[in-house]
Amino acid sequence: MTDTVVPDVLKKNEKLLEVVKTTACSVFATMLGLTVTPEETYVEKHGTVTNAGLVAMVGMAGPVSGSGCLCLSKAFGCFVASRFLMGEYEEVNDEVLDAVAELTNMVVGGLKTALEEDLGPMGLSIPTIVFGENYITRSPSLGERMVLSFKCEEEGLDERFTILVCLISESQNRSYLRELAEFHAHLT
Repeated sequence: MTDTVVPDVLKKNEKLLEVVKTTACSVFATMLGLTVTPEETYVEKHGTVTNAGLVAMVGMAGPVSGSGCLCLSKAFGCFVASRFLMGEYEEVNDEVLDAVAELTNMVVGGLKTALEEDLGPMGLSIPTIVFGENYITRSPSLGERMVLSFKCEEEGLDERFTILVCLISESQNRSYLRELAEFHAHLT
């Protein structure tokens, strides 16, 4: 990706990125009582997340397809789950995974609502969450992959997390699906 394309992708998606920032700040404030501050926004050239700790993903489908991912450390995942569920979680378990998945669903739901204003009805997938050691998650290379980083410095915390948004237009999606079908046809 050339240097001129990177600012163009961010500029073209400025409204949507602002929705993600606003929604994330609102969800963390309302649901967790935490103030988070947006930091850097950039285009991810490789679309991979490696060993982030917890990665929760929600897919979107419609005139624009894609996904939104919340990437945070295991410790911060336990902290936000403790706030969200009003309990104590020191290790990642089903409740922590469900809480992080639901927070991701709320943020991506805000993005979906903003997209629907311009594009019409869209759908969301159920959340999927990945955690463990030595893993990589990846978005399709033809999508526009934008990363928003945030920090939370409340209550002695100094945590950072990211939200990755990958969008593919309907025409790009058709091309991708056609190539995928052709690839699978050659395998059989």
